Amino acid sequence: MQTYLTPGDKPELTAPGGGVTAGVGYVIGAVFVVAESTQVATARFVGCRRGAFRLLKNTSDAITEGQKVFWDDSAKRVRTASATGRFLIGTAMKAQLAADTTCDVMLDGIAVTAVP
Repeated sequence: MQTYLTPGDKPELTAPGGGVTAGVGYVIGAVFVVAESTQVATARFVGCRRGAFRLLKNTSDAITEGQKVFWDDSAKRVRTASATGRFLIGTAMKAQLAADTTCDVMLDGIAVTAVP
């Protein structure tokens, strides 16, 4: 098919102000991705929008397996509560204690919008 470009799970995007760091999540427009490499602002980078990732989480949130998780783009952390400005990004792959610093997340790969 002449119109096919790519599977779309790893789009090439433009790094926002401040750049991107490998392994950290970013909201670019309506897309949530985890950067594959570290790049400066305005450089092109590959972001993963589907798959399983170990991301930093807020240390006051306990998480249950299969629970929906949200992204706090300001703090660059996974959160359990839907709150203004957070983005639903996927589900937790296993339970995490509140004191845990990371969360294993299965990304949905769908367009994200900030919670009003």
